[in-house]
Amino acid sequence: MTSIQEFVVQGGQAITAGEVDTFRRQLALYKLKAETLEAAGQSRLRERTAFLLRFVEDVLDDEYVTSDFAALPEAIFAVRYVAKGVDIIPDSVPGLGYSDDAAVVNAVFTGHEAELAAYCAKTGLDFNEIA
Repeated sequence: MTSIQEFVVQGGQAITAGEVDTFRRQLALYKLKAETLEAAGQSRLRERTAFLLRFVEDVLDDEYVTSDFAALPEAIFAVRYVAKGVDIIPDSVPGLGYSDDAAVVNAVFTGHEAELAAYCAKTGLDFNEIA
């Protein structure tokens, strides 16, 4: 496991039930952030973040039942990480600012590939196109 994957696992493990509730209430804000994300050099970050938001929303709304219980909190952690402007590499750093955000999102995709692929199959999305 890479250190970025460990970072995401630990971040997911730290997500509390209260934080999940807060995230759900702020879902519209996170969607707006994802839609307006202009991540120079990270062309797939917006699409992948929006996908994770859709996954989280469907799980929280009981539209999709996940069998991978770590996928939800790690997806929430990743979306929150992307939404922060100041993180390991501040987003304002030209050319590099979103590389850590992309790495965090990629770690969720890598760590939960089977679950996210199953979600795509159930919802009619093409996992290979997103991943």
